[in-house]
Amino acid sequence: MGSVSQLRHIVMQVVKRSGGATHHVEFSMDDNFAERLRQLRSLVPPLNTLNKQRDLVIDKVRVRLPTAVWRCGGDDDSQVEGSCIVIAAEGFFNCGGRDRKTKEKLVTYTFPIGRLIELHMERPAGETFYIRDGIFTNDEPADSAAGRWVASLHEMDITRVSDADAVRVPDAPSDFDTLQGVPLRTEQGTLPGHRISLN
Repeated sequence: MGSVSQLRHIVMQVVKRSGGATHHVEFSMDDNFAERLRQLRSLVPPLNTLNKQRDLVIDKVRVRLPTAVWRCGGDDDSQVEGSCIVIAAEGFFNCGGRDRKTKEKLVTYTFPIGRLIELHMERPAGETFYIRDGIFTNDEPADSAAGRWVASLHEMDITRVSDADAVRVPDAPSDFDTLQGVPLRTEQGTLPGHRISLN
């Protein structure tokens, strides 16, 4: 196989009892990750007549997802214990964990493994996938609930980046960017020509 593995980010909405529309989990996916999901899916057989006669049948497979980033309130990464992916017999998966501070269980809606792999193979390399309420939202209209959710996540990312990077110059003067003796605003929007004494 000579092709380079495609890397992309997956962002899934987190369902939390305490609410919070922008709670989400982020993880990376490449071709190897897709193949491992497919293999794990094969470990969980569909429940049929043959399986019902057995004493033990694998119902779910839970695998750790230690590199996932959970954002469940505030700008910082949430401290989550037991970050994992759960693969169910129906061919769906979801992410789960537990908030270290509140001990609240965190889960995402389920999403079909086959559909995720199909999207990964078909969509442009590097495209981030947004999954809300168990629905792939990248193609949803911007004015829909899903579109507004994606926009709010982008805004959170921009705020995080701008806070971490250089100080942003405000559009208008504030109490903190004026000099003593210089008025806050002038009619033309420029500061008057004052001489500043350093004495």
